[in-house]
Amino acid sequence: MTSAWTDNGPVSLPPRSLAYGAGALLVALAIAGVALGLRAAWREAGAPDVSGGPAQSATGDDTLTARPIVDLPPPVAAPEPAPDATKPDQAAIDQAKADAIAAKTAAAQEIQAQPSKPAGDIDDILTSASEKPAPAAKPAADEAPPGAPVKSDVPF
Repeated sequence: MTSAWTDNGPVSLPPRSLAYGAGALLVALAIAGVALGLRAAWREAGAPDVSGGPAQSATGDDTLTARPIVDLPPPVAAPEPAPDATKPDQAAIDQAKADAIAAKTAAAQEIQAQPSKPAGDIDDILTSASEKPAPAAKPAADEAPPGAPVKSDVPF
């Protein structure tokens, strides 16, 4: 390695032969890659190079027939489970659930069909609580009948 002074300061540079060798190697690899790509693009679309064997079709042409490595038997359906006498009938359970849902739906529809408030005076409905007059105050004691002496705290 040689140390040379450049405009930006001292920089360590590799030998020229090493730099040229690395550049030439990169150019050679690029040319090889392009050549392999062109060869793959222009390759003939013929059959693969396979020796004739049991996989070769009987017709004699160059096509291959796919055959399984192992022949599997056809699947067998699982047997139906025997009805259990201790379990209730599923159809009866479903029908009971449907009846319960229908009864709840009918009850909800009946409640929804009823009016929420009886019709009243529109002024009473639209007037807020702060706008309504206060109810009349009820006297603490009933009035005395006429002719009864009036009791008063006033001395005169």
